[in-house]
Amino acid sequence: MKADGKTMKIVVGIVALVVIIAALALAAYHSVNTPERALERYFGAVGERDYDKMYLLISDDSKKTISREDFITRNKNIYEGIEARDLKLEVMSVEKIDSKQQQAYYNLRMETVAGVLANPGNVRLRKDSFFGEYRLVWNSAVILPGLSETAKVSVTTTAADRGSILDKDGNMLAGPGTAPSVGFVPGKISADTRAVDLATAAGLLGITTEEIEDALSASWVTAEIYVPVKTLPEIDAGLETALLQIPGVMIGEAEVRSYPYGEKAAHLTGYIGAITAEELESLKNEGDYRDTSVVGKGGLEKVFDRQLRGKDGGTITVSDTSSDGIKTSRVLCESSPVKGFDVQTTIDTGLQTALYDQLAGDKSAAAAINPKTGAVLALVSAPSYNPNIFILGMSDAERDSLNKNPGNPLLNRFEKAYAPGELIQPVTIGAGVETSEAYAEQLKKLGFGESLPFDFSMEASRISESGTVNGDLAAAGSSTTGMAASPLHLALIYSALVNDGNMVEPYIKYDANPMVKYWKKDVISQEKAADIRESLLQEAKSQKGRVLAAKTGTAAQKSSEDTALCVLFYADQTDESPLMVAAVAEGAGDKGGAGYLEEKIRAVF
Repeated sequence: MKADGKTMKIVVGIVALVVIIAALALAAYHSVNTPERALERYFGAVGERDYDKMYLLISDDSKKTISREDFITRNKNIYEGIEARDLKLEVMSVEKIDSKQQQAYYNLRMETVAGVLANPGNVRLRKDSFFGEYRLVWNSAVILPGLSETAKVSVTTTAADRGSILDKDGNMLAGPGTAPSVGFVPGKISADTRAVDLATAAGLLGITTEEIEDALSASWVTAEIYVPVKTLPEIDAGLETALLQIPGVMIGEAEVRSYPYGEKAAHLTGYIGAITAEELESLKNEGDYRDTSVVGKGGLEKVFDRQLRGKDGGTITVSDTSSDGIKTSRVLCESSPVKGFDVQTTIDTGLQTALYDQLAGDKSAAAAINPKTGAVLALVSAPSYNPNIFILGMSDAERDSLNKNPGNPLLNRFEKAYAPGELIQPVTIGAGVETSEAYAEQLKKLGFGESLPFDFSMEASRISESGTVNGDLAAAGSSTTGMAASPLHLALIYSALVNDGNMVEPYIKYDANPMVKYWKKDVISQEKAADIRESLLQEAKSQKGRVLAAKTGTAAQKSSEDTALCVLFYADQTDESPLMVAAVAEGAGDKGGAGYLEEKIRAVF
């Protein structure tokens, strides 16, 4: 009996434990299976654009009213059409309807193409059995408040005006402008000579007859309306006269992004164009970019794209037709476009133009700085291209001409690194370096092997292909060793000669009261800096009698052509307008080498 009593106590204990565990499990289940959690899961899937998961989270009755395919199509078209993102859900209250249904009231906030959309909503949630999960009794109003099953959602966008890029004096490097627009008034085209006239116009404009026909056949075209066909960077009197002799041709003006300095500053300014899929993917977490965005394609347009582009405006409209045929329309959300910021730079367009004019005949590059402050005054690459043609659209012939040009005008040479040749010797051997190990260490002190602290992506300078220095130190700067530095880096290195041995840090965004920063300090001693500067003084003086210092050199290239290099700067420490220019010219050996290049840069000074 005692044993039976003991057994009974054990059984009772086990039963009690099972009951407790079951109760705890049931409580835990009910704490998770709540209307609030169901809403969070559903709108979490909306934020992830997981439409399959969303469909799994609606009730069985709802699935009888809309197929999976139709559900996905409607949700995808609306959410992605309005560019819904950054959803934030707040459940305000839940009211019990019966043992299987509850009504939830919530606020849903989301960012859209038209700004913030924040509206209250409510939805019924149902579970199909006692242990079933709550799921939404879905209808279109779950997508957007008040949306009926027949309503349509439309989105219109208004592009923001892009900010201008200015030089240090406020002159426009890139900004709003106009360009000649050539088109037709269809009703004035001669029916008798149409084919010949369109072919003539196409030939003059460098496009095909099919392109003109496509423009004239657009759905919005009427006989009296002007139909633009081609926008040109410029139009000369001869071309204008020839075009206006064709019946129906009209020449007007189109608003465009304009680059007044054209090829003289093309690699500096860059240009804008439609965003690519790859760019959109890389920028998806950096702000308001969409598949219709226009972005900077290199140069300052790319460097300062976020500041320049502004924020597009948008309107989300819901349209519906009632059962008695009455059409209604309401604006759900709208925002005005916000103009981008103007960006003022340190560029001196007079200097930029003068340097380009001197270098235009060579495969060359130059960087000009204020060696005292680090302000970048000019960045030149030659030969170049006209960025305005990229804005207006190039013909196949124009594109082929650029791509096949032996001078490779699309290549940005001021971003390239070149063998520095003799230009590296004053700040290495001239600074007292005597061994290979010390030479390599000195180059590291000068920033070799590092990226420049600058907005443009300059090719990193390198000590050599192996990262070490071997052999004749006097020849260490030749291309055979693999040593290389960009023109801007060379200018920064030489800035140490006028800053007591400190290399200035470059900047290109204008600051009326700049705080001088040094990228590298004490790369050479103050005494050595003065000695080297003195050794580079030239007897010749500029027209204003200001003392110039210069270092020139050549570096043999693997192509067997010599690259000429030079650095020129005003050597007077009290000069009120400090200027330093580092330049390179490829294949200048048969033109006089370093002397040829120095003469060109001296002309700018």
